[in-house]
Amino acid sequence: MKNQMPPRYQAGADFFDKSLIDCYQTIGYPEAWLEEGKGYAPDDAYVISHPSWFYEPMPAVPMISIYQLLKESVKKYPDDTAVIFLDKPVTYRELDDLICRYAAMLKDLGIKKGDVVATMLPNSLQHIVAFYAVTMIGAVHTPIDVMYQENEIAYQIKDSGARHIFILDLLYDKIRNLYESGQVEKVIVTNVKDWAAANAIVPSALQLFWDTPKAAMPDTLDFFESLKKYSPLAESVDVEPKTDTALLLYTAGTTGKSKGVIETHFNLVFNSLSHTHAYRAWKSREVNFSIMPMYNSTGYLLYQLPVLYQGGTVIPIPRFDVKDAFRIIETYGVSVIFAPPTLFIALMARKDLIDSHDLSSIKATIGCGAPVSTEVQESWKHLTGIPLLNGWGMTETNSGGIISIPGIKEKFEAIGIPVYSEVKITDDMGNIVPRNVKGEICYRGLQVAAGYFNNAKETEAAFLPDGWLRTGDRGYIDEDDFVYFVDRIKDLIVVSGHNISPIEIENVLYLHPAIEEVAVISQPDPYRGETVKAVISLQFEYMGKVTEQDIIDFCKEHLAAYKVPRIIDFRDILPKSPVGKISKHELKGENPA
Repeated sequence: MKNQMPPRYQAGADFFDKSLIDCYQTIGYPEAWLEEGKGYAPDDAYVISHPSWFYEPMPAVPMISIYQLLKESVKKYPDDTAVIFLDKPVTYRELDDLICRYAAMLKDLGIKKGDVVATMLPNSLQHIVAFYAVTMIGAVHTPIDVMYQENEIAYQIKDSGARHIFILDLLYDKIRNLYESGQVEKVIVTNVKDWAAANAIVPSALQLFWDTPKAAMPDTLDFFESLKKYSPLAESVDVEPKTDTALLLYTAGTTGKSKGVIETHFNLVFNSLSHTHAYRAWKSREVNFSIMPMYNSTGYLLYQLPVLYQGGTVIPIPRFDVKDAFRIIETYGVSVIFAPPTLFIALMARKDLIDSHDLSSIKATIGCGAPVSTEVQESWKHLTGIPLLNGWGMTETNSGGIISIPGIKEKFEAIGIPVYSEVKITDDMGNIVPRNVKGEICYRGLQVAAGYFNNAKETEAAFLPDGWLRTGDRGYIDEDDFVYFVDRIKDLIVVSGHNISPIEIENVLYLHPAIEEVAVISQPDPYRGETVKAVISLQFEYMGKVTEQDIIDFCKEHLAAYKVPRIIDFRDILPKSPVGKISKHELKGENPA
């Protein structure tokens, strides 16, 4: 184990040594932030990560676009494998050719710098090409959850201002009305089989997509056929990395409407570097099993962008299949897996496959999307011999904001340490609390997003003028500078890594004529982490006439599948607080205090 700075609680003023100051000055950290950090007492719940806690020095962040960062890898590793999708590899040179052709096509369609282009694709080569091509021309990429229903898609299209969309052909019916009404001008389509090896092994989870014949879609542009007509665009559009938006990601909002989080080119370049150099325990270039969805920040910052920055190989997984996961790990020598606890639970349930496959290529497994329990961590280590560490992040922090560093700075029960950034814990008044005292996790670093799109009120509430982000999560910091997650102050439910707004589901349920009152809450689930529960009181005339399945079927018409309540609990009345507000604490069996 390398020599490392002891915790700030022990080191005191010596913690801010020359190596820390040099590191943070190199990456462009504001001097005022460092001075503030020096002012906290050793017993205060404050930590800034020391460079000795990471694997490699963090280099200066180049002032370039996220596409230009990829272009550097293309120059270094032109003939190495960049992506393997459905058993068909593509080299860095070939990937860049596809990106540049699609960029030329987008420009021909009239897409200009600053325009927003929507994508509704599963994890795939096509989605990777779409992202980089949009950013190459200085436009903004906004991915839409492939499980969204028509009303959810319409909201994101309208809020983002996107006029063009690139979708999987099987999803066309979900946006047909948007196109026919003129809200969407151009639709580009692709089929899951359009980039696949002739002898691709098709997992059962993907069989339905595979077996559905590809059909011509009227008034749409076929992606790969259209690319044949274009020569690769030679030059990328110049951007202002710190102010120009590259990615507009929508995250669950506490007000019921999802919010667009503004990710600049600098945000994405910074995190590509920090995610690589902070915890590259595997030393060589990474081969990443990429299950986290690309409508989520994890789909970009936990594998695609840092892996391609370091010249590694991305294996995008459109739909998880347990048996196929073992095959891919063994066949392609997967070295890193970032995934929610549900994936590791599913893999552990197949001890026969663990015993019959070579998993020796795996160097790091890290939980994301939801905290991994110590029981799951211990079971995984026992079965595979591989440590399973925790991590924490938000769309607003560009994913892995806090993480344990394998072999250097790790602790099973903690979520880790901040990644080239700071964390402090505050009380309800915003004052810092002592170590081991619970409060709101506040986060600060250069990776923090620029704010919420067209939402000044929410931006002002969360993104404070001094650089601190109010996360809405509750936790504490121990004497070893590790951060612990306790629960969410904001009312979100996390199901298999998906953030879900209870208010959004409640708003849908109130559209049902039989419902008088409803409260959507979480319920612990050993597999998904949490599951969605709807507690409902019915209008008098509907009592005994509406079933749980009726409510579930209604939700399926309006919500993505993972948002649909799995548990329906009918009550005559819902508990209320003294001021008449539905008491979710009481429904959960909690003490409101």
